[in-house]
Amino acid sequence: MNEDPGTEKTETNDDQGRQEPVSLNTDTAAENNSIAADPPGGSQESTPGFLELFYGVLFEPVKTMKTVAGAPPLGLVAIVVTILILLGTTMGYLTLSRVLEQSLQASGLEQLLPVLRVMAPFWVILSLLIGYVKWFGYSAVLHLIADLLGGRGSARGVFAAVGLAGLPSAVLIPFQFLGYWFGMGNTAVTILLGLAGLAVWIWSIILMVIGVGAVHRLSAGRSVLTVLTPFLALVLFGIFLFIALLVIAVSLPYNANLPGYF
Repeated sequence: MNEDPGTEKTETNDDQGRQEPVSLNTDTAAENNSIAADPPGGSQESTPGFLELFYGVLFEPVKTMKTVAGAPPLGLVAIVVTILILLGTTMGYLTLSRVLEQSLQASGLEQLLPVLRVMAPFWVILSLLIGYVKWFGYSAVLHLIADLLGGRGSARGVFAAVGLAGLPSAVLIPFQFLGYWFGMGNTAVTILLGLAGLAVWIWSIILMVIGVGAVHRLSAGRSVLTVLTPFLALVLFGIFLFIALLVIAVSLPYNANLPGYF
């Protein structure tokens, strides 16, 4: 029996038509797998260097904090935090030692000056310990609060953001040097140092808000609430403590004699 060539050609075309969607589906699946393999933020940027990180946090904070949130450079941030602590400790020690030296000389206690100089290494070590505890403690609290507010970031990212938010404190070094050089008794220098400290504190708070928002993908309002909650808690605690002490003082009799004191 001879088969119709037209029929064979039609069947061949039908088979080819049925095979084409399979090829398209395969290409689509490969494309989806390629997209899924990419990170959410696209291609990861290279980790910034020290100077690039310093400049970026101060002048391009949004872009830099997003980069830090994707790949937190904790080692580099630890170096930054250590340098900031050492700079602040050095200027604080110089200023305080000068004030104490003048006070001891005025009171005739110059023999205590060598003791003050010997205490310098202990001052530095204690300042480093306190600085690290503040960094880790405050970062942990912010990470917990952000998580409670719906954030989904990493603790490493929060540690990096909080550490870098302290970079504006480097701007205080020239003002602290003025306080050391002219003395804290100078009213103009004291006012200038106070205003500079307030500006740096606000600057650091803004950087923390940007950093926490970038790490946990929070809105601006929730980021502000996350950063300010610890400060609000301290203020409320201080108010309650003041009220409690005031109530105790008022409840005491006016002419009461306290045993052991009167």
